[in-house]
Amino acid sequence: MLRKNSGLTYALKYASKVLRQGIGTSKREVYKANNGRSPYIHSWSTFNRYMGVAKDFVRWCKERNINRLDKVNYTHVREYLEEKASKGVSQKTLKVNQSALEKFFEATNRGDIAKEIRNHYTEVYSKGRPPGQTTGFANPQKVIEAIKDPVHRSMARLQYNTGARVGDLKKMRVEGTRVVIEKSKGGKTRSVDYSDRPQKLEQIKQDLKVLREAINHRGWGEIRKTYSDSVKNACRSVGDIYGGPHNFRANYVQDRVKELSRKGMEYEKALKVVEQEIGHNRVEMTKHYGG
Repeated sequence: MLRKNSGLTYALKYASKVLRQGIGTSKREVYKANNGRSPYIHSWSTFNRYMGVAKDFVRWCKERNINRLDKVNYTHVREYLEEKASKGVSQKTLKVNQSALEKFFEATNRGDIAKEIRNHYTEVYSKGRPPGQTTGFANPQKVIEAIKDPVHRSMARLQYNTGARVGDLKKMRVEGTRVVIEKSKGGKTRSVDYSDRPQKLEQIKQDLKVLREAINHRGWGEIRKTYSDSVKNACRSVGDIYGGPHNFRANYVQDRVKELSRKGMEYEKALKVVEQEIGHNRVEMTKHYGG
């Protein structure tokens, strides 16, 4: 039985039982019976995602010594969501987080908090990263170190050191002091000079060797299929926000622009250089990566 002063861990278990009652039932019929709303979740994928958000929020609360359901208020929810926004999560992600927490609090008889979430829904998600922009990881090197699979770790480091898309990694090779990617997006071949970055070039060579050997033994399809999950798990373990492996490409842009600027290059010129290095056609696109 759920009480007002129940612990948050028990509240999670209780919400799980309530919300999954809708799986396998007609959402349409439930909506009809509840004035266009459903107190349940109607698919396993949504259930797993929403409960993941609820668990993360409970973890966040416990880190702040908030252990009981009656000790939680909307201010805590708002702080949790705005903390995510400050780390660069997208508006879409904030929408999902709000919907998940609304369901959680409705299921645990905290309709007061659920109502506040609905009342501030647009205001909160508007604080997220707008569509079309890509931010990098807060600490990409820490994320890379936390990746357990050594092949995936090499892939992440390659993306971080070259700004390559995931699909470009199997097309990459080193020629002298240049990193070459055959037929990247748009069918174009990219060639970037690393004579000013010898240590990174050596690391790229080592990681390419690891990746090629893995492709020969495991196949590219299998390696790529599980890569995103490896990065996601690493983000969870170090507390970084997961936005996909593409974030490493954004980190390359940010770090490279800063590097060129420190060497005395003007910002707009640095953007143009990086634009060519990552295979973009417009500086505006490169700016979307936070350079």
